[in-house]
Amino acid sequence: MTTPPEPTVEELKRRIAELTAENTQLKTDKTKLAAERDKALLGWRPTDFYDLQGRAADDPFLTRSWQALTPDTRPPAYPTVFTGTFNGTQAGPTPAITFTWKKPAAGAPASYELQRHEGEIDVNPSDPSRVFLFQLPGDLTTYKLDLTGHKIRARQYRFTLTAIDASGRRSTPAIAVVAA
Repeated sequence: MTTPPEPTVEELKRRIAELTAENTQLKTDKTKLAAERDKALLGWRPTDFYDLQGRAADDPFLTRSWQALTPDTRPPAYPTVFTGTFNGTQAGPTPAITFTWKKPAAGAPASYELQRHEGEIDVNPSDPSRVFLFQLPGDLTTYKLDLTGHKIRARQYRFTLTAIDASGRRSTPAIAVVAA
């Protein structure tokens, strides 16, 4: 067996430069990993891994910047152009109020809540809706409130319509005054 030849000074300098570059890269990687670990411990999430609602994005790799994600606490936009039209007469057998509104510009909420606030109605005891608080689906833009069996006792009524998003946050109520 023969002994390998002694490396030249140039080869040693090149090897030292390679090892120095590798050591520098390892230190940089260690610093980046420590920073990512610290951010993860603080509850930060990478912006390219989760969207602002906390859902996983398409890219499963943690490759970009980090951002402290704060929960969205803004209430949903409220419905606009909320009006009510009374159909029938006060003494008529089938009074009804037809409500119409325009969906919020930011998109349809998960649901709506329609509620009577002013105006006396002598309720039909067999009607479960005598409280006059209705949960409506978020895709509606019109709703007919059938008052069969109820006695209309006021000349006007005030109703509110509140948008509710999927997280349960409530909008400012839209108000409609309905004349009987």
